[in-house]
Amino acid sequence: MNFFGHAVVAGWTGARAGAVLGSMLPDFETMVKVRVVDVRDKDIERGVALHYRTDDAFHTAPTFLSLCTEALARLTALGVRRGTARAVAHVGSEMFLDGWLAQDDAHARTYLTALYPELTAQLEWEDRGRAFARLHKRLAAWGPPRDYRDPMFVLDRLNDVLRARPRLAVVEEQRHLIAEFLPTLRSRVEHRAPELLYELQDTLDLDH
Repeated sequence: MNFFGHAVVAGWTGARAGAVLGSMLPDFETMVKVRVVDVRDKDIERGVALHYRTDDAFHTAPTFLSLCTEALARLTALGVRRGTARAVAHVGSEMFLDGWLAQDDAHARTYLTALYPELTAQLEWEDRGRAFARLHKRLAAWGPPRDYRDPMFVLDRLNDVLRARPRLAVVEEQRHLIAEFLPTLRSRVEHRAPELLYELQDTLDLDH
């Protein structure tokens, strides 16, 4: 699950903003490639714990596995190499789910409240917060990640995310094949999103 989806799940629990921030924190660490070395807030700590529970439940949810299997088969049939196809199926599904969730104004408010500066001040980063400060500024200016409904935006983000992994990277000669498939993947994710969220809620035993 991607960072916005984690915020939505934390919101299901009625969690305070600190826990919502914590639920996204491991993803933010990956995005800036810098570790948090200290958390000075119990709510944020609870959110981090929920992040890992959510990822375990999400990545084993039957609907998510079905979406990935179907997308992998379709992409490889188009001629996309298997490593890239698997990564696009997995990460692309998560991004499109975020884009679908971000259409809901209540989810957007939950997410934006968690980005308040007084909350982020409770984190101590390896680099004293320089990389996260830049990310935080971009996220606050961007708002809810509704661009994740745009297949071309998702393709550019997939290219960025996978570039450092040679076996997973989007190679230029296959970019048009992935672009051709992404609208179908978005449609499938949005169609099955309610089912997927129900499975996730049930596994986590959260009140929605």
